[in-house]
Amino acid sequence: MFLFKSIIFILIVLAIMTVIEMGLRKVFNIEKRDKNRLKYVNDNHKWGEIALIVGFVLSYFVVLSLEVEWSYLWITFFMTALQLFRAFMEWKYPVQRGQYIIHIFAAVVLIAFILVVLYTDWLNWLFGF
Repeated sequence: MFLFKSIIFILIVLAIMTVIEMGLRKVFNIEKRDKNRLKYVNDNHKWGEIALIVGFVLSYFVVLSLEVEWSYLWITFFMTALQLFRAFMEWKYPVQRGQYIIHIFAAVVLIAFILVVLYTDWLNWLFGF
């Protein structure tokens, strides 16, 4: 049951982020990502993301041992950190114009999501924790 709730939680967050990304692309006239290009702008970006992902996976087991509710916040925190790292790398080493704007707004949405979860009881209402 925990895995099912985790998947639903992640799908909700991804759906919100996808809708916002589509809107931002229209408002700021940002082109879609080139499908032939890898998602990394250079090797520093690649290895930085790998380090973030490995650190998240290792620390996630510690968070799981603490409390189930914190694991959802940890997933959201990780996604926010990853978006901010991508935004920085795409701002510092631009390949496509304005792509970093998408990642910054995604991080802002995730931070707002964390605040809503922390200061309301909707997570308990939705998932029954």
